[in-house]
Amino acid sequence: MPRRAWKPTGRIMVTGTFHNPNWYLSHVTPLARSGVKEVVLVIDEPQEPLEGVRFVYWPRWMSRLLSRPIARAIWVLCAGIRYRPDLYMGYHLGPGACTALMAGRLMGRPVCYQMTGGPVEIIGGGINAAEGIGAYLGKPSQFVEAMALAVVRQFDLVVVRGSRAKEFLTSHGIAQSVAVITGSVQASRNMSGDSDRDIDLVFVGRLSLIKQVDQFLAIVGSLKRTMPDVYAVIIGNGPLMADLRAQANELGLSENIEFVGMRREIEPFLIRSRVFVLTSKCEGLSIAMAEAMCVGVVPVVANVGDLSDLVVDGENGYLVEPGNIAEYAEKTISLLQNDALWSQYSRQAIEAARAHCDIDVVSGQWQRHLREVISSASGCARQEVLTCGRS
Repeated sequence: MPRRAWKPTGRIMVTGTFHNPNWYLSHVTPLARSGVKEVVLVIDEPQEPLEGVRFVYWPRWMSRLLSRPIARAIWVLCAGIRYRPDLYMGYHLGPGACTALMAGRLMGRPVCYQMTGGPVEIIGGGINAAEGIGAYLGKPSQFVEAMALAVVRQFDLVVVRGSRAKEFLTSHGIAQSVAVITGSVQASRNMSGDSDRDIDLVFVGRLSLIKQVDQFLAIVGSLKRTMPDVYAVIIGNGPLMADLRAQANELGLSENIEFVGMRREIEPFLIRSRVFVLTSKCEGLSIAMAEAMCVGVVPVVANVGDLSDLVVDGENGYLVEPGNIAEYAEKTISLLQNDALWSQYSRQAIEAARAHCDIDVVSGQWQRHLREVISSASGCARQEVLTCGRS
């Protein structure tokens, strides 16, 4: 539909699925601090209130009657008519970003796609993605992948988490509208001394197939042969919780691994931890990892997605060949049994995380890119965008 010039309101509209409160805060807080008058967040479940964020929920009966994606689409359109945002934004290609694209085009506004999961949202039609139609395909589809790439080309701004994701899009002819912006972390003053860190390994994430938490159990099992009292904590919930508890018991790890479930505050656990382990099949740039590094936890993670943008192998952590349990165990034990090495990596992990993902850094990146895309579409002077809608 033809786009006409308009006077910006200072609002942006955002929709997506937020599986845990920390992920939500990491992504929405810098948007609220980017200079916008208001972030209108269209979701179906309550989240923690934030200054500058308006929550718009669609009724549950609508999801039951029409399906969740259709209910979301209707509510985004209705909220768009009411609040007149300057830009529509969606997390994950389907359904969030596609819904935003439809509404943005109908309303004549620019649209942003946040590719939070990385290229996995597109490759093979998104068969390994956490969100979208890919999970229902059963097998990879080059046709759906081509369709997904065609849709991505329609966005005015595509935000990825790191350099590998940007390289993937560039290789498919999508470059001009791509920006690298991570999730955010807030530098903490709560730091434990080395001797107070009683958690050897920590895992933070959704207990789902894509996270491959069974490999984390195998790593702990391998370490137990050398360190019988090794202590690990798993923070998170998900469909595999019962299976993983049973597996831990079968491996004789019930005294070594504690499942603490979903926690709104994970920092009390992180400041007690020494090594952060991530075994995911695919990732963007893990916010849980950045939060852990920010308080000095050393990462030993799979070399997937954009993790290498933050983890420099052999300097502030280790990047491991995916699925290589022996290498995970070797790198982890080298840190746990060498205090000087761990301390060195811990200091460098803090520096890297704060320089790359600090909330002020991320908010500034959002402000720059939002101003550019909205001013280009609206005809409003760049310096007036975002702030011109403020009272």
